[in-house]
Amino acid sequence: MYRFLVIVLFLISAVSFGWAMHKYASSGEEVISKPLKGLYGNEILPSLTLDMSPVRVFLEVKSEINVQDVSNPAYAYEIDIIDPVGRRVGGEARTQTEKKEDTGSSFEKNTLNHVIDTFEITESGQFVMNWKLMPKRAKIISIGYSLRKNVEGMNIPLMIFAGGCFVLGWIVLFFGRRSS
Repeated sequence: MYRFLVIVLFLISAVSFGWAMHKYASSGEEVISKPLKGLYGNEILPSLTLDMSPVRVFLEVKSEINVQDVSNPAYAYEIDIIDPVGRRVGGEARTQTEKKEDTGSSFEKNTLNHVIDTFEITESGQFVMNWKLMPKRAKIISIGYSLRKNVEGMNIPLMIFAGGCFVLGWIVLFFGRRSS
């Protein structure tokens, strides 16, 4: 009985967490999805209006890397979103690291979608995205971005529920073993 309950709790936790993350990443309506050329530049975004708020920007990076060490810095990126008045309204700077999971080296091809930022539109008009991608150990195959309008925030109650089921599953597993 305890095994069944533990499996059900872990399954509910995983499905709830996955559903919340899927809804976060796919909410709203895609405005544009476009490849970027080169490793740095300025991209003029489509004209954004107040009724599109909030907006979420994603960066897609396709890369190849020879994973040799425990921790392998693949690439770093810096993104700034500038509104029509010249204010920075969003962005992110981050280094993507690939971790080795076995004893030998491996050659991996990855496609990663990074959530850059979610921001409110306070001024309608042309926004600009300044971007810079700095390869470390990875060979960059292609990069692109997408923009979604009218997106939803993270469903915090569902995430708390998923976390609670996960913790409860461990408690049942621990105490179920002690009593048998």
